[in-house]
Amino acid sequence: MAPTDRNASAADELRLRPGDLVMSDFDGTVTRRDTGWVVFDTLGIPAAWDWEYRWRDREISSIECLAGQWGLVAAPPEELLALIDSIELDERFPEFVARARDAGAEVVVASDGLSFYLDRMLERLGMQICAGDPEPGVRTDCIARYVNRAELTDEGVVIDFPHANAACMMCGNCKTRHLARLQERYRRAIYIGDGYSDRCPALQADIVFAKDHLAQLMDDYGVRYVPFEDFGDIIEATVG
Repeated sequence: MAPTDRNASAADELRLRPGDLVMSDFDGTVTRRDTGWVVFDTLGIPAAWDWEYRWRDREISSIECLAGQWGLVAAPPEELLALIDSIELDERFPEFVARARDAGAEVVVASDGLSFYLDRMLERLGMQICAGDPEPGVRTDCIARYVNRAELTDEGVVIDFPHANAACMMCGNCKTRHLARLQERYRRAIYIGDGYSDRCPALQADIVFAKDHLAQLMDDYGVRYVPFEDFGDIIEATVG
């Protein structure tokens, strides 16, 4: 087989088709920067990084990390929401979702972030939240998302972790369990992410799009992945 044929075959493998499931991370993937990092840095909370590095070193779970970090945030709700509304989003994400569905694939979002800002940001992109899992072959106008529940109150951010895996407890929202449950109903699983909370689901996916920390981890594990910078790259590779 000629090199050009191999390249064509690899490119064809990335094309989305009926029966594909795409799971995308949110912070640093749909958002241009991680929401928590923007909040903690802008509000001047350096102690949040102590929690972050302990989590990255696997000394603590993301449940402990998130509770510790957001427990340091004392900004009034209106100030915090204004800051969140200023965070840049990848405006081509809705286009990717629409074009993936045109190809017969489904797209869901999985995040170890918090619902109070994630839902607000998806709505900013003109996207509605589905109440449950997607049904293969059934196209909807909403998007399923799996995320830690959080409420913004006058006393601070109150977080609940309904999707933690009791057998592991390293992540507040176990993306791998969501992927495993959904994967049974689809032909292939494609994962898109950028960070440490993406490593486990990425290792379970058939195709991985990775950047930043996730790309470094995939290199360390010797796992193949497709590098990307934004959803423009992913659109070009999968449906463009």
